[in-house]
Amino acid sequence: MAGEVRFPQMHSDMIRDSPGEPADLARAEAGLSVLAETWQRAVEQLGSVTPPAQLRALLIVDGAGAINLTKLASMLGASTSATSKLCDRLVAAGLLTRQPAAASRREITLRSTESGQRVAQWVRDQRRAALDQTLASLSPEGRRDLARGLAELARRV
Repeated sequence: MAGEVRFPQMHSDMIRDSPGEPADLARAEAGLSVLAETWQRAVEQLGSVTPPAQLRALLIVDGAGAINLTKLASMLGASTSATSKLCDRLVAAGLLTRQPAAASRREITLRSTESGQRVAQWVRDQRRAALDQTLASLSPEGRRDLARGLAELARRV
């Protein structure tokens, strides 16, 4: 598919200790590549309708319930003006609403609409199903270890 990111298949026998790249780091990178590809394929169906940056913004807003434009821009690593334009497209698509914040009329609060909530839930469901299918190939011990490691990482972020 055009524009699709492809990650090389890596197997544990391909991973070697090398200067500056411990085997643990290489193994983690290989595993994360598999998960990232799984994650990406799960939402390819929306690719032409809703670009990845817009999906990411929608998921952040929906997860937050309500968020201001400045905070969203920070979370996206984008400028406020670029984020505002991205949100304009989501508002035009009927996925987000913009409202002046109760505390300050200059602050804009973003919320997902019912349609936006449905799209965000659909994306989460697709990702979860794809992840579940991929993780089914792991041993029960491997799944537990992965879940424990990722939970620890999530607590640190």
